[in-house]
Amino acid sequence: MAVDRLLFPRPETPRVYVERHRVDGVCAHCGAEALARYPVANHLGPRMVVKCQACFHHVSVTRPEPDDHWPAWRAPARDWPSSRVS
Repeated sequence: MAVDRLLFPRPETPRVYVERHRVDGVCAHCGAEALARYPVANHLGPRMVVKCQACFHHVSVTRPEPDDHWPAWRAPARDWPSSRVS
């Protein structure tokens, strides 16, 4: 069995998706009240975005907080201070 199958097993659902959480506010681009916050992976690394669901205008892009649990595979020691090996 390959290592990737141990780390990332086959999904049990026919579609893989993330939950989009509604956010209060109005889109500055189109005026719709359809804002949602959800995790994305982009060229800067894992981020949390707030986007208009009507026109997909980016309202904000932030680094995930520990409560966001994103990415799901983040190393437990990611936020530990580094030390020099002597």
